Amino acid sequence: MTLPAYVPVSQWVADRASFVSDSLRDSGDGVVVARCAEGIALVAHHSEADPPRAMRSISEIHDRLAFAGVGVFHETEDLRVAGIRFADLRAYAYDRLDVTGRSLASMYSRVIGTLFARPDVKPYQVQVTVAELGLVPSEDRFHTISFDGSVRVSVDPVVMGVAPGRCVNLPDHPTLSQVVRASASTLDTDPANLEVGLLDRHVSTRRHFRRLDAADVLETDGDES
Repeated sequence: MTLPAYVPVSQWVADRASFVSDSLRDSGDGVVVARCAEGIALVAHHSEADPPRAMRSISEIHDRLAFAGVGVFHETEDLRVAGIRFADLRAYAYDRLDVTGRSLASMYSRVIGTLFARPDVKPYQVQVTVAELGLVPSEDRFHTISFDGSVRVSVDPVVMGVAPGRCVNLPDHPTLSQVVRASASTLDTDPANLEVGLLDRHVSTRRHFRRLDAADVLETDGDES
């Protein structure tokens, strides 16, 4: 009888991490999430599609929560739909304000991390961020979940999918248009090729997410200047 080859845990974990991180970097897609004067901006670039034809990388999840993801589309889409269902059930069972970025990040961490820890199946080739617009600016949070299920919480700009170490250069208290321009530079594309979403802090409605056209954002900025 031939015994199965033994692979140290440290080796297959490292191999899986390399496999996923390389696939995310080589895809050419990228996302930037950053706070701005208007609220929280989410900006995405698809390397092989025009914005009107591209599959969405950013989306509304709940009243003050938005989703951004890079990686294999059907996997990020599964996670996006799971997040919406989780938020709806939690809001129905408890209260709408009980749907938080922390609870969503915890759910995503369990799903992604559990799959990554199973050597017999392919891990999710994804990285996602849950952006949470606080009731006041000091309560804004970005929950970024990596392909191994680890979670990083911050208020600093998040860059996903592009070459490691690349950052987005923003002034203090940037406007939405400044975030869009800086994101275009970070993602190495023309601003017109970007998908743009905003968690708008200044709307009076319960739902704060708006999908915008990058050209309109930059044109408005030009009119105001």
